[in-house]
Amino acid sequence: MKSILFEKRGQQAWITLNRPAAKNMINGDMFVELADTWQEVRDDDAIRVVVITAAGEADFCCGGDLSDVIPLWTGARQAQTPSEERLLADPMIADKVMLKAEPLYKPVIAAVNGRALGGGTELLQATDIRIAADHATFALPEPKVGVVPGAGSMVRLTRQLPWAHAMKILLGGEPVDAQEALAMGLVSEVVPLGELQSRAQHYAQNICRQAPLALQAIKRTALESHTLPWADAFKFEMEQAAAVMMSKDAREGPRAFKEKRQPEFRGE
Repeated sequence: MKSILFEKRGQQAWITLNRPAAKNMINGDMFVELADTWQEVRDDDAIRVVVITAAGEADFCCGGDLSDVIPLWTGARQAQTPSEERLLADPMIADKVMLKAEPLYKPVIAAVNGRALGGGTELLQATDIRIAADHATFALPEPKVGVVPGAGSMVRLTRQLPWAHAMKILLGGEPVDAQEALAMGLVSEVVPLGELQSRAQHYAQNICRQAPLALQAIKRTALESHTLPWADAFKFEMEQAAAVMMSKDAREGPRAFKEKRQPEFRGE
C-alpha cells in the first residue's frame, strides 16, 4: 500500500497521507513519496493548487515514525528497501518534504482531519490556507523527549503567529484544540469533519478561477520579502508585479471583464 495517495483533479492536485493505522506518521516510504510528489506538483504546469489531507478520521499526521527512521539515521540498522536507501543517500530529504529546500509557489491548502502532532504541525506551517476539522489538535511535543521541532517550526512559527502564541506552542509542548488554533491564527477556518473535504474543494475551485501567474507571484513575494528591509521588499514586489503585467493573463483579465465573460487564464 502506498503511503501517499496522489490524485489530479483537473487543475487540482490532492495529496493524502495514507498510513491511518500508524497515525499517518512519516516513515521512510512516506518521506520519499512525499518529496517526489511535491516535485511533481512543482514541475506540472497544469497543476494550479494543492490540497493536502490524510486518510482516516483521527489523525492528520502524528509526526515522524521514530521507530522506523531514527535507527536508519543513527546507523543502528541498515537500509532494507529502495526508499530507505534514498532516505540515507539524501540528507536533505526532510527539507524537501517540509518545503524548506525549495519553496513551492503554488497555493497549498491543508485539510486537517485530526491530530497534527510534531511533524504534522510542522508540515502544516508549509501550507497557505488551513482548514481544520473541529476535533483537530495541534502540538509540538518534541522538547518533552529531549529534542527540538527542527523541520521548520523554530523559524516559521514565530513569523506566522504573534510571539506569545508561537512560544506557547514551541515551549509548552501541550496540544491546542482547533478553536484555540483558529484564535491564534494557526488555521484559517474550523468546520465539522463531514464538511472538511467539501470546504477544501471550495477553496481549491476558487483558486483555480484566479490567474495562476498572479497567485504564484503573490506567494513568492510574501515568502521572499518577509524578512527583507522595507525598501528591498517593495523593490522585489514591484519586480514581481511588473513580470505579471507583461503576461498574456494580465491582458486576458481586463478583456474578459469588458466582454462580460469568465476569463480563461492559461498561465502565460
